[in-house]
Amino acid sequence: MKLTKLFVITLAAALLFGCKVSVNTGGQHFSGAGITFVVPVQTSRVTNGPFGIDYESEKVNASTDGRTLLVNGKFYGKLKAGDVVDFTEAGVVKVNGVLRTADGT
Repeated sequence: MKLTKLFVITLAAALLFGCKVSVNTGGQHFSGAGITFVVPVQTSRVTNGPFGIDYESEKVNASTDGRTLLVNGKFYGKLKAGDVVDFTEAGVVKVNGVLRTADGT
């Protein structure tokens, strides 16, 4: 029940900010600045819109302005419109299905 409440609160907050949100079995999808973040359903905070995305959970803090990706304060490379950043696997960052490391490769 606790997970359901958190999901409803997160989804409601996202909808209030006029962002594009969808949910499937892979996680929640948040889009901003041409980039999509796929995050676990138990997300604690996401802010997104035309200028980027900021995502915060217990273990991951990530942001993009549509051009670069920062995760936990480290540079994870450049992004371009249409890229999908996946945080659903614990401790792993993937861009378009390809593993990214803190040096941006």
